[in-house]
Amino acid sequence: MKKLNTLSPILLWIGLHMCPVSGWAQLPVEISVGHSSYYYQHAFAAKFNTERPFGFFHTSSILIPYDKDRGNEIMSQSYVSYTLSELWSTGIGSIFSPLNRVRPSIFLQYFLKGKTTALMIYPRVDLWKNPNLELMGFIEYRAAGGQKLKLYARLQYMTTWSLEAHVRSYQYLRVGVNFGEIQLGPAANFDQYGSLAASYSSIGLFVRKEF
Repeated sequence: MKKLNTLSPILLWIGLHMCPVSGWAQLPVEISVGHSSYYYQHAFAAKFNTERPFGFFHTSSILIPYDKDRGNEIMSQSYVSYTLSELWSTGIGSIFSPLNRVRPSIFLQYFLKGKTTALMIYPRVDLWKNPNLELMGFIEYRAAGGQKLKLYARLQYMTTWSLEAHVRSYQYLRVGVNFGEIQLGPAANFDQYGSLAASYSSIGLFVRKEF
């Protein structure tokens, strides 16, 4: 964690990874403003060639608490991905955080998308002598139908452990409306840190758009 003046070089580094390749998937970008913090995240996946299994996967997030003693939290992951099947993919690349800097990492992803519901399960591990093991994912619901305003809901979760103890977890809940490519409504963020799982919450609003 570092102060806000560290954000500029990190955002530049993120931007340099967002180069266009063929086979674009949707690019969801979300911002939430709560009573105790701001939160930003984006993610995208694309294939280098639509006829081949290799591609690129990237996700980043920034948490900015109002309490300066907590510091800002930055995470950025970038991978060369490989499609195993319609539901499964894997990849090798790196994860960046100010605490651990850059570490090599490998992931396995399960992604199922139906007419109204999407489910992702995403385990990841550092390729490092003292690795962190992580499980991240979400379940998302979008009401079907032709009306302009439709129900949107998502539960996003993550838990990270070292070989000895708990490191970091969160549960983020979004319930709102879907209007075209924009989703917005109430947001609740619950964060836990360290071996004792010290807890913080932030209740507010979110806006999300898919590009």
